[in-house]
Amino acid sequence: MPRIGAYYFITVSEQGKTEQAYEQFGYSGGWEAFKEFKIAEKMVHDAHVLKDVIAKAKAVKPGKMDLICGTEVTGIAAHESCGHPMEADRILGREMSQAGRSFIYQGGPHWIGTRIGSEAVTIVDDPTVKNSYGYYLYDDEGVKARRRFLYKNGRINEFLHNRESAAKLDTRSNGSSRSVNYDREAIVRMANTFVLPGKLSEEELIEDVAHGIYMKSFTEWNIDDKRFNQRYVGREAYLIERGELKGPIARPVIETTTEKFWSTVDAVSKRVEFEAATCGKGDPAQGAPVYTGGPCLRLKGVFVK
Repeated sequence: MPRIGAYYFITVSEQGKTEQAYEQFGYSGGWEAFKEFKIAEKMVHDAHVLKDVIAKAKAVKPGKMDLICGTEVTGIAAHESCGHPMEADRILGREMSQAGRSFIYQGGPHWIGTRIGSEAVTIVDDPTVKNSYGYYLYDDEGVKARRRFLYKNGRINEFLHNRESAAKLDTRSNGSSRSVNYDREAIVRMANTFVLPGKLSEEELIEDVAHGIYMKSFTEWNIDDKRFNQRYVGREAYLIERGELKGPIARPVIETTTEKFWSTVDAVSKRVEFEAATCGKGDPAQGAPVYTGGPCLRLKGVFVK
């Protein structure tokens, strides 16, 4: 599988303060993708954003408000709090001493059919997205790839399986077995994990917000080893007042749980953007190429500080 990838780190120092950004790019194909990455253009954009965070951004007054998540924030949330806990080897405990476990387990309160989010939330893992960084048509056990519906209309719907985990849970593999090299074991992996789009534009998401934050991108994220408690810190973020974007906000923070995050989603945008990423898992470690991203989300009445 031919793939091309790139990344950059950028640091901006201003007024004795420093802010940083990281961007990764990936494509299944050849060098024709490099111009499409528009790396120089994005570096300039990030430099201006980081300078504004230092020089102009104001701290948010902590409290409950609406939060618009940009595609980058949506993507990391979907990857970490849906994709990883839906890996069947984690659910069976095989990954517990390596990359963590899952809040989903046999005999626990969460299983197939359990509500985990609002009706607006459907998250898929789809390796068949053409030219995506996580693209493949057959997995490394020879199973034909297909779109997997992990959370469907707010309910846990389907786990990611290889042949081994599928046999243990009396089902069939859905083509989720991947290895990064010939000398590494093929294990349960994500490909391209994202929220399916809704019907609204970003402007429509924002115009109904009386007071809130638009967290367009993140500078930091944290999540526990069972993928339930989590924290996201904004990088490019703006205050929303009476449906209009105002000045930049410095590092807004949301601390929540998987259930609370997805349950507060009341609207989803129709435009989807993807971000390339390298997903870590396994021992020896295997960094698998994937896409995160998706549409923008609107979360109602969450605590932001």
